[in-house]
Amino acid sequence: MQGEHKSPTAAGTTATRRQACPELEIFFVDLVRAEAFLAAEEERTPRLSVADHERARAIADIQAQRLWCASRIATRIVIERFGGERFRGVAFQIDPGGRPVLGDGGPQFSVSHTNGAALIAVSMDMAVGVDLEAKTRMLHMSNDRRQRIIRAAERLGPQPRLLGAENDGDVIAAWVQLEAVAKALGIGIGRLLTEEGVVGGSKSKSGAPTDYRLAVQALSVENAYIAAIAAPRIPEDLKVESFPHADIAAFLRRRR
Repeated sequence: MQGEHKSPTAAGTTATRRQACPELEIFFVDLVRAEAFLAAEEERTPRLSVADHERARAIADIQAQRLWCASRIATRIVIERFGGERFRGVAFQIDPGGRPVLGDGGPQFSVSHTNGAALIAVSMDMAVGVDLEAKTRMLHMSNDRRQRIIRAAERLGPQPRLLGAENDGDVIAAWVQLEAVAKALGIGIGRLLTEEGVVGGSKSKSGAPTDYRLAVQALSVENAYIAAIAAPRIPEDLKVESFPHADIAAFLRRRR
């Protein structure tokens, strides 16, 4: 169920404790429910870029292609809510860490989609990262790898309870926090896992938190999913909103 987040699950350095941040919004999209509506909206008002269409055509599975398009259309609509019509059809640039970005002073955004759902975050003034995973995701990894993922997430900041490597839900919760941090930093999950000793070696035994100058927090989303956000600052009253399945015009007007 969407709604207001629960208590913080992790925090960054003292320089990035939560502050007022009205220019950050997050939306959960039920892609299965919204797919037909979003396809019709794209027919009425095209927003996808040429590169978007090319990437969609490269997806062989038709259902996967439709859900990917729905996620990208929803992302484009959220960007327009913040940045206006001038970003319709503008190709995303890919920075060295693999993060899609808009140039020319456009909003900063992050998207994650899995199992028929998407999570979209957008901000006008700061980098942001979000990640979404299904609770039913199958984990095929050693106990040592699970422990390393848990410890890396704990180094991001205090956790509300001791995470257990034997619990799949805890490992997934730790993983989405790491993914969110990697996206916010724009460095890619592989580099972050290496820096944190999850792969390719061990983190320093000092146990000191890594100073990424980010706040990290779990998000309350649909019960079937686990999600997290990372950003330089996160407001206390942050909510995950439901993406509208009707009246896009009204949705866009709310930011103006």
